Amino acid sequence: MIEIREVRSPEGMKEIFPVARSAWGMEEPESFIADMLNALRYHGGLVLGAYDGGEMVGFQYSFIGRRGELFYLYSHMTGVLEERKHEGIGYELKTAQKKWAIDNGFALVAWTFDPLMGLNANFNLRKLGVIGRAYRPNFYGVMRDRLNRGVETDRLLAEWWVGVDRKAEDFDPFSLPVVNTTEQMKHGARRITGITFPDEEMLVVEIPYSFSEIKSLDIGLAVDWRRKTREVFTTLFARGFTAVSSASVRDRRFYLLRRNFTVTGIPPSSPFASDH
Repeated sequence: MIEIREVRSPEGMKEIFPVARSAWGMEEPESFIADMLNALRYHGGLVLGAYDGGEMVGFQYSFIGRRGELFYLYSHMTGVLEERKHEGIGYELKTAQKKWAIDNGFALVAWTFDPLMGLNANFNLRKLGVIGRAYRPNFYGVMRDRLNRGVETDRLLAEWWVGVDRKAEDFDPFSLPVVNTTEQMKHGARRITGITFPDEEMLVVEIPYSFSEIKSLDIGLAVDWRRKTREVFTTLFARGFTAVSSASVRDRRFYLLRRNFTVTGIPPSSPFASDH
């Protein structure tokens, strides 16, 4: 007997392409992806390309998401050629995305990112002004690409309320209570030595200066960072904290989290607080 049900797990999603390959004779995933993107664009989504002359050097694509009665633009992927990553192309793509979202009536653009990737945290929170207050453990399941292999794919939900001109605040991480204490190891990387949750309105969470280097250096240490910061973020978000800024000081990286964060134009609770 055939059973029809929703596919909801990351592992289940990965079973789809072999069926598509058999059903339509697709030998390469590129065809599957290109067809999906074309349909996504035609039916209300957004696909942007960044071009240098006639060459595409970056892209971004988004589709319409819904949580309850809230419709928003979900920004699934923004990518730039490896050799062009530090030229501001990603920011130009996000700026164009923001304008399109506003012009098409969206108050929120959302996406996920690895909370331990400090450069992404800086770009999202400080440069764009996003906030984070929902966390999804192992969101994509096991991934085999060079950026994610070996460590579970935890993700922070980025909320970019595009009608609000929010600037991330500067802060001194060494003058505020820190949730996770760390120490430097012999090879130069840091490890978490303790976790506490002070009863304060502003808290600091340390993340690796370079999580990519830690994954290359010591995968066990990378897994330890992932598991311990998962406890930190899920606990703090459950207690009403919001990630509002980030900083890099003395070759160390930190988040700033505020309890009961409120800004006009941003709902008091995250639309992603409940799991679906």
